Amino acid sequence: MNIHDLREAQVRFENHMQEVREEREELHRLRADFVRYFNHNRIRNMHVNDYVSGVGIPETGYNFCYTLERQLGKLGSIIGATAFKFGVYYGKTRSDPEYKYRFTNKFGDNYLDAFSNIKESIIQLLEFGENEDTDAIADNPISPMFKGKILSTYFPDRYLNIFSGKHLDYYLTQLDLDTEELILSDPVYKREALIDFKSQDPVMKKWSVDLFAYFLWNEYPGSPPKEGTKKGETVDLLVDYKTPNFSSNPHAEFIALNILPPNLSISSTRRGGASQGRGNPDYEKEVRILRKLGNRGEKIVMDLESERLKDAGRNDLAKKIERVSLKSDSYGYDILSFDNNGTERYIEVKATRSRVGTANFFLTANEFNKAMQLSNYFIYMVYDVMSIYPKVWCIKNPFKPENKDVVKIPVNYRVSINAIKP
Repeated sequence: MNIHDLREAQVRFENHMQEVREEREELHRLRADFVRYFNHNRIRNMHVNDYVSGVGIPETGYNFCYTLERQLGKLGSIIGATAFKFGVYYGKTRSDPEYKYRFTNKFGDNYLDAFSNIKESIIQLLEFGENEDTDAIADNPISPMFKGKILSTYFPDRYLNIFSGKHLDYYLTQLDLDTEELILSDPVYKREALIDFKSQDPVMKKWSVDLFAYFLWNEYPGSPPKEGTKKGETVDLLVDYKTPNFSSNPHAEFIALNILPPNLSISSTRRGGASQGRGNPDYEKEVRILRKLGNRGEKIVMDLESERLKDAGRNDLAKKIERVSLKSDSYGYDILSFDNNGTERYIEVKATRSRVGTANFFLTANEFNKAMQLSNYFIYMVYDVMSIYPKVWCIKNPFKPENKDVVKIPVNYRVSINAIKP
């Protein structure tokens, strides 16, 4: 995650936030009416046809499943999973064309018993939701997507209205929240992690939960990329501006490489690497792409450094590692870590899509100056940053003392011209 990209997206969103609120007012009125109609007492006493999808829309009041899935679909979609997510529904299957009541066996041996148990599970879920009992919510037998939809409908100021497991993993990854424990956990805990992220951000903590979900989907990091490209689709001109689809919970490892003289360097695929030896390179485009890759590289290095220190028995130092790049670019390095003996280690992170090989990267004047000033400065080169198994080359300061095999090529200049009116 890049804090500057996040802040820019927040500015864009707040500029039209009022329009978004107004567009969603009718949805929130419908949600409130539905909640008033289906109170605890009506849920406990509702007929199966007031609940199941597939029997049509009632002339008065609401159908529980139809309203949540269809009429309130723009407050978080659960379309896509089969109707079995409701526990009971009325319809047919691919193998059986007969229309009838169908149910999942975990709720009972027939649809009426299943329906009775589902009602009780919904009432319990609402009680757990009101008490914010996260573990009990996770253990409730209602299907994960439907469970999330019910909670966000009845408690819109508390529970996030994003339900797809893939979408949750995507946002956790793009926001650098994708720990192994969290990615493998129940969707309930993933939504909680995103809510915590919102609550801790000084800008977003004052937004409603619904606006936060809208922001994630429409502004930053945006809707998850579609899998595959359909025949006849045009090239996406915005692809270089979008957040790459990184692998969740990567398992990185350190590697050791030897620096070769320039005339013996082994060429590598430079996908995502800095250009060299090409005519008319688009440096702005490359910097934009590398910044996104670098942000992800920083998260990978943070996790790897923490693991290194813990393995050395220095949990105390692992807790003190700091990603200073999220505060400011002025530090001249990205991460403050430590050697096993407690000496501060200053780490500048560079990342590429390329596999292990030549290291091509941009270095700012401030980064170079810090490399010359600091005594324990490192470049951490993250290869294959998009994958589940990135490789990290830890390069001891290659500029102090100067390494003749490290080639530095100036690519731009800061120009200052004093001027006065004639």
